[in-house]
Amino acid sequence: MDAGYGAEEQATRRSHKLERLRRERDADASTRSAVEAELERVQKQQRAWSAGAEGERQVATTLATLAPYGWTALHDVHWPGRPQANIDHIAIGPGGVVIIDAKNWTGDVILEGGMLRQNGYRRDREVDGAAQAAAAVTVLFQPQHRSGVRAAICLAGQDQAPTSCGPGVLVVGRLQLPSLLMSLPLRFSPYDVADVGRYLAQKLGGPKSPDLTSTAALTTPPRSPRSRGRGFARPRPASTPVTRRPARRSRNARPKPKPWGQLFRLIFVIVAVLMFINYLNGMVAAAP
Repeated sequence: MDAGYGAEEQATRRSHKLERLRRERDADASTRSAVEAELERVQKQQRAWSAGAEGERQVATTLATLAPYGWTALHDVHWPGRPQANIDHIAIGPGGVVIIDAKNWTGDVILEGGMLRQNGYRRDREVDGAAQAAAAVTVLFQPQHRSGVRAAICLAGQDQAPTSCGPGVLVVGRLQLPSLLMSLPLRFSPYDVADVGRYLAQKLGGPKSPDLTSTAALTTPPRSPRSRGRGFARPRPASTPVTRRPARRSRNARPKPKPWGQLFRLIFVIVAVLMFINYLNGMVAAAP
């Protein structure tokens, strides 16, 4: 799905509601004050959703610049276990899987003592939401793969060096996001990135929220000793027979002697020796 699709859809719904409220305000003067209050509330929501959609598109554009370095991204996908919620971005690359919540906030955004604030207000709910989204995606993986999932809040309109905020959540500016992803330790091979990307796209990009199943179907030994992956190679079908070809014998190799041939040669030698001794005895007896 395109980045910002969900937020743009919410903004469109608010726009339609604004048109309906304006018609109601103009048609009935007795309820104008109540309608005006509702109009102001819906206008704020509409502006917030529109700004959010634009921020998601900006983050998606930034993530696209990492494609030459082995990174791919999913946008506006299902939140596992929460049918009415979505995840803004999932970046998949050599450094693992990063769940990204894009925030296009205005005003002063600061981090103090591991606490995120915007215009003086604490944003604990947003930090907890990012951690919960990462936890929901983590459940889709086998235990040995779960350490490769991280959570990040990306500030679309702010500069912010990667900073820890809450358990397992990083806050980073959009322009600093590429350097953060490129600095992550190597966890996936290119084969793993492709397999995990297809797996998550299938699980989270469908028409409904996915079941919380794991990657057990993908776990097999690595393709080769050079693979740096963690077992996402595709397994061999069970019905495929494995046949072994007989080893080819070198043309210069001598055939291995058989036991009965050695016994035959030994008997021949013994008989020849006895015949030679009898011959000698006969010569001695015939001598004058």
